[in-house]
Amino acid sequence: MGTSAAWTLAWSLARRELRAGLAGFRIFLACLGVGVAAIAAVGTISASVIAGLNNNAKNLLGGDFDLRFHNHANSEDQDRYLMDQTRSLSKTLELRAMATPAAGTGAGKRGRSLIELKGVDDAYPLSGNMVLAPALTLDDALAKQTGDTFGAVADANLLKRLGLDLGGRVKVGAATLSITAIIKSEPDRVASVLSFGPRLMVSMAALEKTGLIRPGSQAHFHTRVLLAAGVDPEVWRENLNTVFPKAGWRVRQPNEAAPGIRRFIDRMTLFLSFVGLTALLVGGIGVTNAVGGYLDGKTATIATFKCVGAPGALVFKIYLLQVMVLSVLGIGVGLIFGGIIPAVGLGAVASQMPVAPDIGFYPKPLALAAVFGLLTSLTFAMWPLGRAREIPAATLFRDAIAPSNLKPGPAAMIAAIAGVAALAGLTIMSASDRYFSYWFVGGALVTVGLLRLGAALLVGWATRMKSPKNAELRLALANIHRPGSNAPSVVLSLGLGLSVLVAVALIQGNLNYQVNERLPEEAPAFFFIDIQP
Repeated sequence: MGTSAAWTLAWSLARRELRAGLAGFRIFLACLGVGVAAIAAVGTISASVIAGLNNNAKNLLGGDFDLRFHNHANSEDQDRYLMDQTRSLSKTLELRAMATPAAGTGAGKRGRSLIELKGVDDAYPLSGNMVLAPALTLDDALAKQTGDTFGAVADANLLKRLGLDLGGRVKVGAATLSITAIIKSEPDRVASVLSFGPRLMVSMAALEKTGLIRPGSQAHFHTRVLLAAGVDPEVWRENLNTVFPKAGWRVRQPNEAAPGIRRFIDRMTLFLSFVGLTALLVGGIGVTNAVGGYLDGKTATIATFKCVGAPGALVFKIYLLQVMVLSVLGIGVGLIFGGIIPAVGLGAVASQMPVAPDIGFYPKPLALAAVFGLLTSLTFAMWPLGRAREIPAATLFRDAIAPSNLKPGPAAMIAAIAGVAALAGLTIMSASDRYFSYWFVGGALVTVGLLRLGAALLVGWATRMKSPKNAELRLALANIHRPGSNAPSVVLSLGLGLSVLVAVALIQGNLNYQVNERLPEEAPAFFFIDIQP
């Protein structure tokens, strides 16, 4: 019989058996679906957040380029070059300061607050929109008020800390500022350096009035630029470095905006993906048990096939096709839930996130989850499928009474080993941190090996143990080491599940130790930043 005819016959027989329903494969579908859904959901969430960052990268940075100096501003030559080589530019200055309620406000009763003070020029923001409440333009909100009072906009949290209402006045350095609006959205806030307090934004004139900008002040001087249409950013950056090779500024482009968020998303995706892979690994044991149990129930059918002359290869193909069909079903269900859960979850929390995720259809994480699911199902199904192929009809009939411990043939074992290697390779290649992925794969293999060894020792101990007098204990002990016992699979499944729980508990314990146990018993109540001479 030709190869094509053999597969056609196998498909015809497999399809007839599938008509009997999914009895015996519900665990198979559940194990596979949960693992695939976890990997797909994590990948989709990561892709949505990263897409949101990429789509808003220019607004997050505040322009095509952000040039930052620490402790000093641009030189005149640098300013002249930037004005000549760009379409527009904007300068901002950021530092930390203390804000206190101005004398006579009557409302401020909460002392003072550390703030992130930001001075902006008239061109700010170059990219993105500043959203205030009430809906004022930024120029109007920061305009000089009566006398020496300047307008300012602030985070709502600052008013709460100082016990002030909108329109209240605060003292920052030597300047008196009137809070004219609340900041609802600041386009480049996410790309800012580490924040220690609420934002207070003022004009450059107001910032100069504070008297805080002196030689040695811990301040960041930003120059954000927009390039003319058609200018290649990489060429522009190369020319900038050529003209000012020792400028010392930090130059960032939109793809470098919000690096902290990107690192967090990458690390979160890495760990959650490994959790999903572990769930899929545990599910793989369920796949082996489900396929093995299903084939045990088909003993008479398989024996009949072989008695009428069906070769082992045909039996293997019949049940391999059934496993593949059910794998596609389980993977499909997992992909549906893996695509729906992120859309619902991200939609519910999008307003609370610093950058709105771009919720949509991302085929790459779904395809990766599908490949993981297919490899897992085929790899873990090879052992029972190979066993059914190699065992002769007479042994299959005896298995109904006295199950044998015969193993699958070399071809099935090689296929299973190749599947494990493919899963390991795919895990390493798809991980954002290759070093960590090596440890994960190695740890998983060692853990499975140790658990299998422990299961073998348990069965051996139960075999050699003296039979107890209690009937219940005697039956339980005999069930552990009987032929065809599920003890190895149970030990492996429980061990892997508990390993995940222990790993999570250890991570939580280490974090708690770092935060709580290593703090000094008497920590300072106050600290000072940027003490002026």
